[in-house]
Amino acid sequence: MATHSAHNKKSDRAKNVLLAFDWYDHRVFKGIVKHATEAGWHLSPYLFSVRFVPYGWPADGAITCCGKELKKFILSLNMPKVDISVVPLEQPIPRVTVDDAEVGRMAARHFLERGFTQFAYYSWPIIPVNQLRMTAFFDALREEGVASDSLFKINQPPAKTLGDWNRHQSAILSQLRNLPRPLAVFAGQDNLGAILIEICVRNGIHVPEEIAVLGVDNTDFMCDCLPVPMSSIDTRLEELGYQAAQQLERLMNKELRMNAEPQLLSPLRVVTRQSTDILAVEHPAVVKALRFIKDHLDQPITIDDIGQHVGMSKRGVEKAFMKHLRRSPASELRMIRLNMAKRLLTETDDKIEFIAVLCGYSNSSNLSFAFNRDTGMSPCNYRKMYRNATEQH
Repeated sequence: MATHSAHNKKSDRAKNVLLAFDWYDHRVFKGIVKHATEAGWHLSPYLFSVRFVPYGWPADGAITCCGKELKKFILSLNMPKVDISVVPLEQPIPRVTVDDAEVGRMAARHFLERGFTQFAYYSWPIIPVNQLRMTAFFDALREEGVASDSLFKINQPPAKTLGDWNRHQSAILSQLRNLPRPLAVFAGQDNLGAILIEICVRNGIHVPEEIAVLGVDNTDFMCDCLPVPMSSIDTRLEELGYQAAQQLERLMNKELRMNAEPQLLSPLRVVTRQSTDILAVEHPAVVKALRFIKDHLDQPITIDDIGQHVGMSKRGVEKAFMKHLRRSPASELRMIRLNMAKRLLTETDDKIEFIAVLCGYSNSSNLSFAFNRDTGMSPCNYRKMYRNATEQH
């Protein structure tokens, strides 16, 4: 009996927190749950998996993600609440949101570093966050001297086409066919980028050689399972949930006012996958050569092999690479191998010996030599340094 009474007493002290999300990602909930566990909160079991709106549930506070379906309910909640959306609200509510302006700038830098000169944004006007990212993307490109006539929009077709795949695909494809190549496309969210990649692949448009695609939120199960794995911006969604829960804790403890300034969370980085892993090149033979290199990266290919594949002499391949990439074929091959090794070191737990073979090095010693020459450190130290930097974020 004593144990039972103690349990009830502890439950009485626990704060009840309602989650009301019109849109959610499991990583956001994971961050909220992390803080809730630390603080001893009781989270509502509603709105996790079904749209049952629990009017009158006895909550001490709420974490919300406002949207059309839940806006009325969220505004009716007479309690401390923190919102993670960018939807306009008619009352002051503290917010924690992704820094969408920095997301747009990060996308612009990613494509500019790869030499692109023509850009498009895949826009879904009914999603407010999409428009914020588009504005920041185009503004950042203009600041770097990109002319407005090199900026394009790909519009998401009307919702009524979503139930008819062929009609939906045709509406997007007709826009793509009127745009220049090579083209860098920033999709304001991962699902839009995934749609675009699928349509390109099904219609013989090479990704990334003709159209490079970048998404947002790094939804790994989506990005990794596409016909061409998609690069995406890591927006730190688990951290977003955690910080929103911290803000609610402050609000419930009266350490924060309802009219507090929004708290912006900077995106972490672009997680580069195949969909943008290229330099923008218009020379067909150089494009073909780059594709050959990436397709045979784990093999001991030579410049003669590349020349034979593209139908050019060794000297011709070297001249074409120097003109269009300002690097020799050998330098490009080394850079591609090293970049792949860096990505595998920082994004996987694969053994260094295995990574060496995948990247075309005969053994780990040769990879270590190349790494030391390029970065001044061993592959092992590079991996440690990167992961420490990531953890600090």
